[in-house]
Amino acid sequence: MRPRIETLAALAVAAATLALGATPGQAQFTKRLTQAVQTNAEDRAIQKVVEHENKAIDAALGTKLSSADNSAGEALYQTLKADGRMTLQGVNFKEGTADFTDESAPALKALGAMLKAHGDVKLRIEGYADSKDVAVARAQAIHDALVKAYAIDSGRIQPAGFKAKSGEQRVELVQL
Repeated sequence: MRPRIETLAALAVAAATLALGATPGQAQFTKRLTQAVQTNAEDRAIQKVVEHENKAIDAALGTKLSSADNSAGEALYQTLKADGRMTLQGVNFKEGTADFTDESAPALKALGAMLKAHGDVKLRIEGYADSKDVAVARAQAIHDALVKAYAIDSGRIQPAGFKAKSGEQRVELVQL
């Protein structure tokens, strides 16, 4: 991700302030300003990712659940019921984003079918990615897809994101 102009400007102000021999109060102010600008830029990036409509959600909305979707949903339910936790296979994202790949629609449909068929199931969707912000955005994207496409009560699904070791990106479902 490229740094935004605001971040670069805040860093330049901080460097100039320190180079000119700033008082401790000025240095603290500059540090807080830099942190605020960086946080604001990160928040905007996350919001943009979460709000982004993508093809997988639209594909899921455009078709009704088939018997194959319902069968796949039932298989998910049986695994989740037996183990209480499972890795969700088939939901993939474009690198470094919360944008689904086109191949994600079947897994999202199976998850939607499971939640529609079993109204008592409550889940935590745990996203794991190299960046915690991306992990949170991915879990939120799955949450939003289920709520939008299948009218699942958002209170039944809790998105959460965690930083993962490199190469260990995944989505896990945890029954609550």
